[in-house]
Amino acid sequence: MAKVILVNPANTTMGYSIITPRWLFVIAQATPVELVGDPIIVDESLKKFDPEVVEPGDIVGIGISTGNCLAGYRVLREAKLKGATVLVGGIHPTIFPDEPLEMGADAVVTGNGDIVWSRAIRDVLEGRLQRRYAGGRASGEELLKARWDVLDPRQYMFASIQTVAGCPENCSFCSVWVTEGRRPRQRLTEKIIEEVNELYSLGFRYIIFADDNFNPGTLGRIAREPSPSIRRELARIREDRLKFFEEYDRSVPKNMQAFTQMTTEIASDPEYLAAAYQKMRIRAALIGIESFSEEGLRSANKRWNPTGQRMVETIQQIQDAGISVLSSIICGLETDTTRTLDNMRKFALESGSVLAQFTFYHPYPGTKDFYEMVADNKKLETPGFVPKHQLRLRDERFWLKSINEADVIEHPHLGRDELLAENRKCWDAFYSIEEVIRRTRRGRPGRWPLKAKLVYLLMCLAFNRIYGGQGMAADGVKRKKLGRLTRSIIKIGVATFNYFYRSELSGLVGPPVG
Repeated sequence: MAKVILVNPANTTMGYSIITPRWLFVIAQATPVELVGDPIIVDESLKKFDPEVVEPGDIVGIGISTGNCLAGYRVLREAKLKGATVLVGGIHPTIFPDEPLEMGADAVVTGNGDIVWSRAIRDVLEGRLQRRYAGGRASGEELLKARWDVLDPRQYMFASIQTVAGCPENCSFCSVWVTEGRRPRQRLTEKIIEEVNELYSLGFRYIIFADDNFNPGTLGRIAREPSPSIRRELARIREDRLKFFEEYDRSVPKNMQAFTQMTTEIASDPEYLAAAYQKMRIRAALIGIESFSEEGLRSANKRWNPTGQRMVETIQQIQDAGISVLSSIICGLETDTTRTLDNMRKFALESGSVLAQFTFYHPYPGTKDFYEMVADNKKLETPGFVPKHQLRLRDERFWLKSINEADVIEHPHLGRDELLAENRKCWDAFYSIEEVIRRTRRGRPGRWPLKAKLVYLLMCLAFNRIYGGQGMAADGVKRKKLGRLTRSIIKIGVATFNYFYRSELSGLVGPPVG
């Protein structure tokens, strides 16, 4: 019998993983076990893919995002050499379906693989494999549960669950609304609750809601929507979410807590914010701050975000409601200069955010910015042409090269070394020992017991060493190489957090994320 091997590629194998790569366990659920048996799960964050497990006739499924293309295509080559049929899916192949085929894949799966994976496996076995399988955007009812019985819970700190897909926004640097659509799709309540309770029985007490936008229909978002029909739809989504929160609260153990991703507009809706904390037990959230300046938010097409001191107050309002904030801030937006970045650092420190990340600006595939910059490059020599962007994309397929984060674009106001230096200053300022200790004496961390503060200190050291200079990628796989000291600090931090968060510290500190 041919076996199925599902591989989550990673650029660096660390021997542990913070968060489960959800797609692995969803596609495991979609695999027809009556035909191929239980799939073999390979997460390269834990252990590098061994091609010796592959035999001729086996089926290898690889999930890739832009950040792990090189690792994914390495696995593809190794599997093909062993005689496997290789299928590639994920966000990147959804945007560029021809690229994996050019790299040697036998077939590509686009969109939500949940609904087409079983058919693709059957086609392989029956000798009628197609080149493309379009999953499209599955409805909330069609989105599958993950198969957690094939998970070893000792290998991960946190498991991931999706409650809603899609995002109504259209930020110019983000591809979510392109690939997942702007119409939020709520998963079935009973499926979510069943997954959470299953993970609870496996020993998890802290989970990740891997939603593109946990609060797609808050009062503030509804109020600024110009379309009456979309306003009505967002209002319906809001009511559906609040009903789901109530059912979740009744059906899930009270000590199961969570981390998620949300927008600042949750602060515009006190009822939703309170329900997120009280009913869903959200204790920490990544929030896309992007920039503290009006110019920066305009360049990111995110003008609805508050700016300056209003942003600081919004972060504090969310944290006062009990949800620790991981502020995500972009370095290298088109309007950035050394002055604006210095100003941003001051606001980041003043905000009191429990954690912060300072990512390099990237025009990733699928984004509005990417397509506009590609078009700019093609027309630069045309007489009278005025480009849409001052930023220049150095290489249209930059993801196929092992390059520094600062080498993707040519910035109009900041040289490469200057951008690197300014980014490093952000991380050094926010995660200096003095600043971390200062945060434990005021704001949200100031209210924690001593043990929680010690865990927080270790968490800051680990977070800075893992993500410093690049931030937490959406795909969770683009990690830099880590030295022995860094690995030791991370292991100590992970062990300490695992020891405490299951008991008296549960909920006081948001988890490190990966």
